[in-house]
Amino acid sequence: MRNKTWFIIGALILILLLGISGLGFYLSKKAEKKEEKPKIVSAPESDISPLPIKEEEKILPTLPSLEKKETGTEELVTTSTFTGEEVKTLFDKEFGFGGLIYPYLYIYDRDEGVLKYLNLEDKTYKELYKGFYLKNISVSPTRKRIVFQENNKWKIIDLGFDTTKELKFDIQSHFWVNDTLYFFSFVDFKGGGLYKFSDFQKEPELVKPLDLIDGKIKFFNNLVLVYVSPLINSKSYVFSFNLKKPSNWQIYLEEKDFYSLLPSSNGKYLYLSYLEDGEWISKIIDQNKKEIKRFDWASFEEKCTFEEILVCGVPLNKLDYLDDWFKLKRNFNDKIVIFNPQTNEQKEIKLNGFYDILKPQKTPLGIIFFNRNDSKFYIVNFK
Repeated sequence: MRNKTWFIIGALILILLLGISGLGFYLSKKAEKKEEKPKIVSAPESDISPLPIKEEEKILPTLPSLEKKETGTEELVTTSTFTGEEVKTLFDKEFGFGGLIYPYLYIYDRDEGVLKYLNLEDKTYKELYKGFYLKNISVSPTRKRIVFQENNKWKIIDLGFDTTKELKFDIQSHFWVNDTLYFFSFVDFKGGGLYKFSDFQKEPELVKPLDLIDGKIKFFNNLVLVYVSPLINSKSYVFSFNLKKPSNWQIYLEEKDFYSLLPSSNGKYLYLSYLEDGEWISKIIDQNKKEIKRFDWASFEEKCTFEEILVCGVPLNKLDYLDDWFKLKRNFNDKIVIFNPQTNEQKEIKLNGFYDILKPQKTPLGIIFFNRNDSKFYIVNFK
């Protein structure tokens, strides 16, 4: 009897020890699983050296497929309304706008710190310059030179010679004549002036002193048009002088409030808007200052392009103070207006959505514009 009792006690002790051992093994494995950390893969640091990049064109994977349409001087109907399906984004990502010389769209990728162009026809892209905080990008008509601000310093690059030069001026307004850059700048102890830059081996040269603190300049019919920036003084004359003979200048347009000027690329017409007796006026004049068309709407030059035809983002809402738009205090909600000065026909496109349109341009793919509200590019397909 005693032997049987000891046998039972021994068996129970053995079972208890096995149970404790199994529980300890299970808990240790569970702890090891909790302590296991995910693997981290280190990516190589990107080169952000602010030097031009020599690269072959790359395939652009993000550009949507768009139906190509023929351009021309087709008859324009009065008004069209486009739904959201007919207005689409070119890219989901936000970019900085550098210019559109079709088919080349110049953009600045803030995330990558790269200025590049996108070919909208063959869907390739090419990186042109690496640098952070680029803004106020402008491309010459020949596409050989680009001027921009980088960290508040003005620079110009020559893509043909892979050359970059810092312009030690504060460029307040500018225009291109082929590859030559003309700009207005105010220099301490010297005053304002029109400067010319064409030779990378030389510094910009003074063309003509201008008694202004902040001037706006345009080039039209071989004349330089000069007026006061509306943000400095809303009321101004428009003066002019011949670029080849800058010594003589005269009043070109009478004094108005809030002038905004945009010459056509072919040099035949000048779009202008201004305030008169509280009303926002806009019209087109020719080289002889003859009025070609007076509109029942108005817009700023920044919201228009003028190639063979005028294309504008036209505000549907009104602002109490126009300078609020420039100071980024208020936004506009726009429609698109297209005017053909050759046929005197106008087309209006009403969009479903909220778009503060910059630089709309008619292309074979449709009208492409930059929306200031979300920093994205949009396209309106129309016939």
